[in-house]
Amino acid sequence: MGETAVLLLAHGSPDPDWLELVESAVRQCRLDLPVRVAFLGGVEGRSIPEERERLERTGAKRIIAVPLFVTAGSSHVNEIRELLGMDNEHPEAASIPCRQGSSRIVWCSPLEDHPVVEKIVASRIQTLARNPRAESLLLVGHGNESAVGGVKWDRMLQRLTLRLQNRFLFAGAGYGTLRPDTLREQARLLADKGELIVVPLFVSQGYFTRKAIPQKLDGLCYRYDGSAYLPHPLVAEWISQSVRAAVGNDFFTQRGVYENGREKTVEMGR
Repeated sequence: MGETAVLLLAHGSPDPDWLELVESAVRQCRLDLPVRVAFLGGVEGRSIPEERERLERTGAKRIIAVPLFVTAGSSHVNEIRELLGMDNEHPEAASIPCRQGSSRIVWCSPLEDHPVVEKIVASRIQTLARNPRAESLLLVGHGNESAVGGVKWDRMLQRLTLRLQNRFLFAGAGYGTLRPDTLREQARLLADKGELIVVPLFVSQGYFTRKAIPQKLDGLCYRYDGSAYLPHPLVAEWISQSVRAAVGNDFFTQRGVYENGREKTVEMGR
């Protein structure tokens, strides 16, 4: 095995179908590097420290860490960074014991509003929209009630909403979150401008897409199918692009990697 490997970081679930969606996306990637998937929880024997150690045992000196999360505003991203021995950007996040490994971590950005993500969301919209100029678009994110995480969620949602509105020219467009709970209020405001289309921004389907969002919108008239990013084939393309960009940027930007006798981490897309 070469000295560079990829660690895809996902939330995890006891549902084997959920896990297969993630593994399937990895199998579709066009990469010439070894790839392993690590889960934050819910999967015995596949934790982030365990999977990192497996890569290190096979010779990996540099690990490209790809967080399969909607945005850096997710509190889970901070947990993962700590598990990898990286700095914690959000002081309000809980401190989690971490294991310092022998490899150097090259950190990639979460999904955010990457152009590939915009294509995925646009494809979901196209299955629901009939006449955008007479319809309103409501994007739904999980959100974060912390100050720092909430700002990151809002900024990502604002950017994505604006670009999709410029593409489709809806009668109205906006976004709502579950935390803080702004979903029903935003839905009612947008419903006054046109027939409502609701699109969730979640990595995969689950409790929030199947139950939480429909319950919040109960009694309102809207079109919704609950489709998430997975199993869209472009998720694999996003993973591939993230890895290739990280490897290329690391080659050109790495300098003085040793500081105070310890190897520094390199972060891409920050």
